[in-house]
Amino acid sequence: MRIISTETVAEVVRKLFLASAFNLPDKVRLRLTTALHSEPSPQGRMVLTKLLENIALAPATDTPLCQDTGMAQVVIELGQAVTLTGPPLNEAVNSGVRAAYGEGYLRKSTCHPLTRQNLGDNTPASLEVLLVPGDSIQVMALSKGGGCDNKSTLSVLPPTADLKILKDHVVSLVTAAGPDSCPPLCLGLAIGGSFESAPRLARRALIDLWESEPMTEEEESLSEGILTQINQTGLGPLGLGGRTTALGLRIKIYPTHLASLPIALCVNCHSMRTGRAVI
Repeated sequence: MRIISTETVAEVVRKLFLASAFNLPDKVRLRLTTALHSEPSPQGRMVLTKLLENIALAPATDTPLCQDTGMAQVVIELGQAVTLTGPPLNEAVNSGVRAAYGEGYLRKSTCHPLTRQNLGDNTPASLEVLLVPGDSIQVMALSKGGGCDNKSTLSVLPPTADLKILKDHVVSLVTAAGPDSCPPLCLGLAIGGSFESAPRLARRALIDLWESEPMTEEEESLSEGILTQINQTGLGPLGLGGRTTALGLRIKIYPTHLASLPIALCVNCHSMRTGRAVI
């Protein structure tokens, strides 16, 4: 048994959101650089060049990577051998988000859905807690911009849909999103689950996009096929044309009801502002 204060969690959340607002992960930068070298479209190359310049300027000038500093999303894997002390976990997470957005002078974007009154501190965060074996806590943070989140979708296909129908459906979702989703995109796709679980699985696929744990052979093969189709649409960077519509796609396949085929697509722009830490 290990005792961990939720105040420690709050501090980790604060650091993760501050760091991710100004620093894009090296894995994303590498894929943008690789895309620049292979992009045939002059407009596409221009956009990718500007994105890479922006990535370099953000930490150097203490300026956020994007003016939309996102809605805070947090996934916590809580070891079952951990005993938490201190304020309730959700309050601690919101405290960390509040501190990060205040300290970093990051734009606060959460508002009342009807009155549109800004809530002033970018809370509450979207929080998912998963119980896992062990005596540690893994905190995953994602700053999700509104433009790309608006294009995330949940569909339920007929259970008789074959792989071609499934692939074409996902490609059509990306095409319909168009430039509003700020391509080149980072994508998480869930196939299966339920109305409730599929979007969470898709978000986790996005967060894990370039993590070391491999997809299954089935997921890998399907991912490569769909990603190829997406990059053949011609949408390109910022929708101006080209081959680089998506930088990566990770899939999670999960059991579902025999009468259902949920498909959840979690869309993120190139500004993949994510981070993780283990306590």
